Amino acid sequence: GVVGLLGFAHNASYSLTKGAVRAFTEALRGELVTTSIGVTAVFPGAIHTAITDSARGSRAESIAKMGRSRFAPLVMRPPSSVAGKIVRAIERDRGRVIVGPDAHLVSLWSRLAPGRSAQLGRLTSRI
Repeated sequence: GVVGLLGFAHNASYSLTKGAVRAFTEALRGELVTTSIGVTAVFPGAIHTAITDSARGSRAESIAKMGRSRFAPLVMRPPSSVAGKIVRAIERDRGRVIVGPDAHLVSLWSRLAPGRSAQLGRLTSRI
């Protein structure tokens, strides 16, 4: 997910695993560059699934509320839309695909303000 681009407060272990997947994917793409095998790293933003309902931990209830909020349909992309963009990126042998406006904002933040994820964490903890 998008947390592979930037460490998110209150999601340290999730950010760690997604960052590792990003690094692994980029390394694998480099190793396979001389073959006909393509590797694409996928960084989706919020997708309209039941993941918010199955959240665990100290922030589970606030995460579930976000998924049920009136703004959720505006932010969360339909799975079919996300899948279509991923398929097109794979067909075009893109190294990376970022899906959704929220994911693009996080990607931009990670490039413009590297090492400043704490500021973003302060903003998201208010949501």
